[in-house]
Amino acid sequence: MRKIYVILSLMLIGTFFFSACAPAIYAEANDPLADKTVPESIKIDTAPVLSPVEPTAPTPTPVPVEEPTKVTEQLGPDLEDFPQGINPLTGLPASDPSFLDIPAVLVSITNFPASARPQAGLSFSPFVFEIYISEGMTRFLTVFYGEYPKAGDQGTGNGDQSPAPEIGPIRSGRLPYVYIRDFFQNSCLVYASATEELRAKLRGCAIVYGSDANNINSALLNVTRMQEIAAQSDNGNPFNYTGNLFDPSPLTSGQTAEKLNIFYSYKNQAQWQYDPSAATYLRFEDKADGSGKFYPATDRLTGEQLHFENVIVLIAPHKAVKPTIIDIQLGIGNMGKAYLFRDGQMTPIYWSTVSGDYEKETGLRRPIHFVDADGNPIALKPGHTWVHVMTPASYVEEKEPGMWLARFYAPAGSK
Repeated sequence: MRKIYVILSLMLIGTFFFSACAPAIYAEANDPLADKTVPESIKIDTAPVLSPVEPTAPTPTPVPVEEPTKVTEQLGPDLEDFPQGINPLTGLPASDPSFLDIPAVLVSITNFPASARPQAGLSFSPFVFEIYISEGMTRFLTVFYGEYPKAGDQGTGNGDQSPAPEIGPIRSGRLPYVYIRDFFQNSCLVYASATEELRAKLRGCAIVYGSDANNINSALLNVTRMQEIAAQSDNGNPFNYTGNLFDPSPLTSGQTAEKLNIFYSYKNQAQWQYDPSAATYLRFEDKADGSGKFYPATDRLTGEQLHFENVIVLIAPHKAVKPTIIDIQLGIGNMGKAYLFRDGQMTPIYWSTVSGDYEKETGLRRPIHFVDADGNPIALKPGHTWVHVMTPASYVEEKEPGMWLARFYAPAGSK
């Protein structure tokens, strides 16, 4: 009888221990798009998720949207649905319609070390892809098309006499850039360095070198040079960057989302706060110090806080080719779940690189597009879009009414 009591006691202790350790496995239980599949091996970041505090610096006022740039009707998703002069990556008029005839330039911009911040030029990018590069760090692949920073944006007070702005800091190329670049036909990929093996896959059109061997953040791309290499990359073949739908009217199926906390790692956290007066999300970031405190993220060129109309958390399979080389399954013919934050609401959606009629008829590709479960286009808000790319082990959930958390889990085998 004593043996039976001992066995029962051990079983109760084991059950208690499993219950205490298992909540992360069931984190996606209420996710409307979850496939309920638990990865066999997940590299868990054991550092605690810090409770964000209110920013300790004042919030700068976003750049107001001028009346001529307002869009009052639905645009897209195909070329014939966009009036002349409208940028198909924003659904807004291009700053100069002639820029739409120049292929996109994709630039690798650093997020680490934190001394690189504030970066220069992020607010001018129609799409920013934030990807995981190992060791808790992320990097930005920025798309420049239809608009460029102009002379004088650096706040020198010299107007048109100011030198052309510089974008950056530029850092090394990464494997997932291959897929994203290929969806922007004729585009030019710019980075600072890469291994010989990776360089062959990236097929970049320009490498930007630093001006100071002692400063890892000294590689910058002059905007005039950016436009020159974009023009040089145009081989005369057609390119088409449509595929997404834009509608100024808010979606009706979303859940309230006033704040979105982004947790990549203990020392890599960010936050988006919805500003109803400007109808946009303001970006905040930590100082890579593990404090959990957030401060306004600004653009070095303008001094203004970064604000994006659409923030998307995109879920895609990651694979650690090597501990510090991460591949992401974003190639043609793929589809996965995503979460769209716009107009102060969160809507579960899907991302897709599945070929449509245009791709099948022409053999050309278009950028990643966003759809519902039936493959119908989901409307983005006219404006700029920030995409957080995360693993299937990651999750997005509402922690309290209107307050959301996107929690990243690194792929197995990564450093």
